[in-house]
Amino acid sequence: MDDDAGEQPAPAASPGGTATVRLAFPPEPRLLGTVRLVVGIVARKAGMDDEGIEDLKVAVSEACAVAVADLNRAHRPDPIEVDLHEAAAHLGIEVRDRAPPASRLAAVSAADGEVDLDDRQLGLALVGALVDDLRIMDLEGGGSRTSFSLRRGPELPPPLT
Repeated sequence: MDDDAGEQPAPAASPGGTATVRLAFPPEPRLLGTVRLVVGIVARKAGMDDEGIEDLKVAVSEACAVAVADLNRAHRPDPIEVDLHEAAAHLGIEVRDRAPPASRLAAVSAADGEVDLDDRQLGLALVGALVDDLRIMDLEGGGSRTSFSLRRGPELPPPLT
């Protein structure tokens, strides 16, 4: 993410006193790798195991890819916002975008009139398969909020001395 676009991770304190990381980035697919990198670092520092970290990175990048596609279909440059909330037993994620509802409609097959699964539905289905809890809500004024969490996993044993 380049500084010219104004997107920078900004640590802040959440109400429970745990750290929150907030990212904002333009809807450009090339930035998804950077988002994955930041999520991986935050998850590792939060004590997640390797499998949980990988699941979380895939889930966040899929949720962000859906938002990127929705905004690009709508020809909107609005930033995508990602919040990571560290809690005692899990890491919570929220992805917000300002894509209008029309850009989120499923593709309809012209041949038989049936609704096909589109990239958006497949991406969100993948997120749902990887996380403990998935909620998708419309935002007032347009856009959507995709929220989910992932348990941190078992505690690692202390190092051998």
